[in-house]
Amino acid sequence: MYEQINPQEFMIRNDLKRFSEKWQADPDFREQVFTDSVQAASRHNLKVNLEEIRQLWDTEYASQQGDQAPISPTLEIYQKYLQQSCKEDFLANVSTNPQFQAWRARQIARNESLYKKAYHDRIVHASAAFELSKGCSVGCWFCGVSAPRLEDLFVYTSENAKLWRQVLELLKEFLGPAVGQGFCYWATDPLDNPDYEKFCSDFHEISGSFPQTTTALALKNPERTRSLLKLSREKGRYFDRFSVFSLKILNQIHEEFSAEELAFVTLVLQNFESDLVKANVGRVWEQNKKKAELSELSQEDDFSDQGTIASVTGFLFNMVDRTVKLISPCRASNRWPNGYIIFDEGSFSNIDDLRAILQRMIDEHMSPTVRANDLICFRGDLKYEKLPDGFQVSTKIMTRKFRHQNYLRELGETIRKGDKTAAEIVGVFNLLGVPSDKTFQALNLLLASGCLNEELKIKTLAYAH
Repeated sequence: MYEQINPQEFMIRNDLKRFSEKWQADPDFREQVFTDSVQAASRHNLKVNLEEIRQLWDTEYASQQGDQAPISPTLEIYQKYLQQSCKEDFLANVSTNPQFQAWRARQIARNESLYKKAYHDRIVHASAAFELSKGCSVGCWFCGVSAPRLEDLFVYTSENAKLWRQVLELLKEFLGPAVGQGFCYWATDPLDNPDYEKFCSDFHEISGSFPQTTTALALKNPERTRSLLKLSREKGRYFDRFSVFSLKILNQIHEEFSAEELAFVTLVLQNFESDLVKANVGRVWEQNKKKAELSELSQEDDFSDQGTIASVTGFLFNMVDRTVKLISPCRASNRWPNGYIIFDEGSFSNIDDLRAILQRMIDEHMSPTVRANDLICFRGDLKYEKLPDGFQVSTKIMTRKFRHQNYLRELGETIRKGDKTAAEIVGVFNLLGVPSDKTFQALNLLLASGCLNEELKIKTLAYAH
């Protein structure tokens, strides 16, 4: 879709992108723009007329103009760019595995009750992530997944390359095209691995998609970064990210890379001066937890939007340790401080081991319906309330009501107690004259809506994390 952009329009769009980066990150630049927008643009080598986009940066002016005010061609170009950016790679590929698809759908439903729509829509719920190192060299103080220090690398030896390709082929067998939604980092920086590009090329060959890159090491070797971006574009990837920790680094990035080179790179502006809010998760969660101990506010009472940076509802691999975890985003909590639930995990030494582990995880956790011996109870974070003809469960974000049938009121009370299996609940309601299929239908609706507690199936192994 990007190849058809008019060259002049493309240049303007890239300059506007650079303007927005400076505006978000640098309060001094914002002051310069208000003082003299022409001089501010010239000083930072911006070729666009900032007065033509005044509605973007002058809220008082925008208010005076009103919603019906005509927009300039320059502003229209910028709005088109934002629409393209929002669409890029946020459409989930549908898995060909119906069990995985049903499980993923209900994890998404659960997360929809935790975050406002605008925030949740940015969570990709990708099918898989792959760590190609053990730990990370960067050591961000705000790391949302509490990455440990770099210890080891999964380098592209013949043995490792063979295993890597086998893992991708196996995951493609299990998930179908959804594997192409995955990416090759997590609690790691991809550019720590000297063979990252080779792994990505294999990923593209097998899945048909080149993985998105997020790195804090863009300046470590600029020529390598340029080559990676070029490769990424050649393979059809039009969305990558650089993490930026300071104004100094932002300025260095702007000096090193032209606006055109960064056309399809989002700068994640993590510097102190930026208006980007740090997610209350991982290391920030631990820091805030210590502060909360001095007040009456519980960390788990925090319902701000920024409660996770996790973006995988699926499998998390570490190729150094040869481990796999089944995960999905959640709000950071004392149990899950890194903002994702670990439903299951296992270690593999070869591809046959991994096949058995993945199949077990799917069989144990991804039934599309409740099973007879499943203990049925509501999620612990839901507020339960009786209704005259049913019940409702809610968070501060969303309320889900189940009503208009008298038996639902008693069903809600039974589930709230949390001491009966699905078979026992069906038996109780049989005695009350409710057919088994009707009770199971209600339980399955609650499961699909993300209202039931699926953490009960987590084995002891995962509790330690």
